[in-house]
Amino acid sequence: MKQVLLIALREYKQYVLSRGFLIFLLMFPVSLVAVTAAMGLVERNKPVRAFVVYDETGQYADDIDREIERRYRFGAIRAWDDYVGAAVADGAEALPEPFAPAQVNDARLKAFEAAGGFEAARQAAAPLLREGAPDFELPRQQFERVKTDALLQGVTSLEDAEEVLRPYLLGERDVMRAEGATTPLFAAVMVPRDFGEGDEAAAAQYWSRNLTDNALEDLVGNALTSALKRQAIADMGLSEEALDDVAAISAPFNSYRPDRAAEDAQLSLKDRVETGLPAALTYMLLVIIFGVGNLLLTNTIEERSNKIVEILLSSVTAEQLMMGKLIGIAAVGLTMPAIFLFGGLAASATISSAGDSFMGAAIGTLFGSPLLLIYLFYFFCAYAIFAMIFLAIGAVSNSLQDAQSYMGPVMILVFAPLPFMIMVFQNPNGFIATLLTWIPIYTPYAVMMRAAADPPLWEVLGATALMLAFAALLARFMGRIFRNAILQASPPKAREVWRLARREGV
Repeated sequence: MKQVLLIALREYKQYVLSRGFLIFLLMFPVSLVAVTAAMGLVERNKPVRAFVVYDETGQYADDIDREIERRYRFGAIRAWDDYVGAAVADGAEALPEPFAPAQVNDARLKAFEAAGGFEAARQAAAPLLREGAPDFELPRQQFERVKTDALLQGVTSLEDAEEVLRPYLLGERDVMRAEGATTPLFAAVMVPRDFGEGDEAAAAQYWSRNLTDNALEDLVGNALTSALKRQAIADMGLSEEALDDVAAISAPFNSYRPDRAAEDAQLSLKDRVETGLPAALTYMLLVIIFGVGNLLLTNTIEERSNKIVEILLSSVTAEQLMMGKLIGIAAVGLTMPAIFLFGGLAASATISSAGDSFMGAAIGTLFGSPLLLIYLFYFFCAYAIFAMIFLAIGAVSNSLQDAQSYMGPVMILVFAPLPFMIMVFQNPNGFIATLLTWIPIYTPYAVMMRAAADPPLWEVLGATALMLAFAALLARFMGRIFRNAILQASPPKAREVWRLARREGV
């Protein structure tokens, strides 16, 4: 056993103490800070999308402006919720309504403004802020309607407006903003004279070269739809305020779990995290297994081609070398998620305020449930299955080029369940989930994905027993291939591999 641990320590130190891994350790916290800073920088420097409205009816431009302002206020309240969630020391729920984080809708917007707006919100939050917390800054406006008095002077039809605006939309000319600066024209909205409700009415037109950012397109569509609804309300003899009051109504709606007592049945953020976290851990498991499997493969090939393995086998047996490599690389595979985990804990301690935050809920779920133990168990199971395959491939290959003929089928095996994982997540006790659970090489992924859905215990135990039996059988055959091929001068041909698997090692 001492020789196995020495080999494992050698393998572990070879990677963990390498320059690349140490650079990774240094770059990880730096990259977290850099990404956070970059996201804030991008948010603060979003370009203002300038657009024009040519409205032959003369009545819809104000509706578009009203919708832009409404969307901006919604975004500002969301930014406020994020700010107080991170900056308030004892939890943002200590703030009075409507300044405490909650669903953002028209009713809350009205209540927020009636309570004094952001000035009153800042005053309410000031005594509760963490020491050194920055001041809240309102986000920038994302859209600006450019006045068209001079630009479209003399234009009398949509065709003329299209002709005039085309050079601006193509980026050949810039438009003038209200502050005097010039800017590219992002889009143009054209409302025909006979625009309105019904199949016979003409459609409004949205012109833009940018086909990926459809935020303004959606905004304009909603604004015109709301305007038509207001007209319909007016035709019914009601006021526009009546439509606003109706739109501000938000039905109280909560979700519950039937497997809990009534007082504990309402779903919380922690429940949502408990449902989604196994899926995240499953994908992390898949990535790590593939990553450490490649480490094992390349390491074995290098040592075999450089004759280092012959020196090692002069002091240890092939079984000890194989076990040492498996244990050492497994430790490397657990080191990286451990770094991510402790990095998340550190970030949570510095920027998160309470257990009601997403990070707090994730950490509480991870350490307050058997999920971490389940992950570790199935990590070792999946690792044992695929690592033995990678190790055997390395033993029969003198170079990565030799290994390519074997890696194709292995890659298909590793990633074959990916298209079905979303089906398992959405229907964790359905046919596909059950089928994948009973396929031994996919049992770790399927059980992890189903962990939060309480699958039948007999099914989990039966599939796990089958997986362990398969892993033991696979280890027997892959171990024989490793022992019989590791010292061969030339790699065996594919048809000879089965003969090696059947022959007891020397």
